[in-house]
Amino acid sequence: MHGVCAGTLAAVTLAVPAVAEAPLSPRGNFGGGALVSPPRDIFGAGNAVVALRALPERRLEIEATLRAGCGAKRTAGGDIAATTKVSADGSFAKKDTVTQQPDPLTTVITTYELSGRFTTEQSAEGTVSATIERSVEGRRTSCKTGKVDFGARRPVTGVGKAGAAKAARYFGTTAQRSAGGPARPIVLRISADGRRITYALFAYSVKCSDDTVQIGVEAPRTNIRVDSRGRVSDRDRSTQTEGETVVHIDDRFTGELGAKGARGTFALSDRTTDRASGRAIQTCKTGTIRWRASR
Repeated sequence: MHGVCAGTLAAVTLAVPAVAEAPLSPRGNFGGGALVSPPRDIFGAGNAVVALRALPERRLEIEATLRAGCGAKRTAGGDIAATTKVSADGSFAKKDTVTQQPDPLTTVITTYELSGRFTTEQSAEGTVSATIERSVEGRRTSCKTGKVDFGARRPVTGVGKAGAAKAARYFGTTAQRSAGGPARPIVLRISADGRRITYALFAYSVKCSDDTVQIGVEAPRTNIRVDSRGRVSDRDRSTQTEGETVVHIDDRFTGELGAKGARGTFALSDRTTDRASGRAIQTCKTGTIRWRASR
């Protein structure tokens, strides 16, 4: 009697069909990127910021700034702006060539391959590689990023228990966004002992007094101390002489880090003056911009 019941139960169990997992349907802004290990240059090859915006009908917008090595310790940057589709399994891919002309004498051609996958509806992982060709007054330089592993998150959790997670990465977004595109990204790398932000990199835009808008990537100083409460604060006040002008820089960066995520602010401003007279030529500033990130 028991044997018959056991056999019948086994047959019924085997007959139950497997339940397919629902396809991932990510939605919203994801940000992050990649940071190489110190002491390599924060603006050197292998560093990147990556922004993704998942839209209805599985559409995906991608924006990224990649750093490439050109030999002899020279580096270059290239930008990506693309759209693609997210497959039912959460994967996405894009390869293309982008041409930019930052000034009348310079042309930048970025040829890239990018692929990734949404591992959850709040996180994505991927790889990107690119060759960046720079032409300045007809002189061409070829630069390569190598294969770059990046992460991106849609930060939806709080900070969690105070204090930076050891040897962690935090990926997230800022309150700024490109015109009609994704929220600008930020990525942070924490030291093995959890006491320093070894590197951080974020995309930004600044409004200037001549009604122009300038975009780029910025980094606070390396090895910012994280206190016992997970708080960080950095200010960089410096000057740079550029030909007949002097640029006065005042950059600020704050953060609060925890076991689950991080949040903070940055504020960038610069004032360009005539080197001889001290007369102000241009001012540019972001105002105070909030950011948040998840592990």
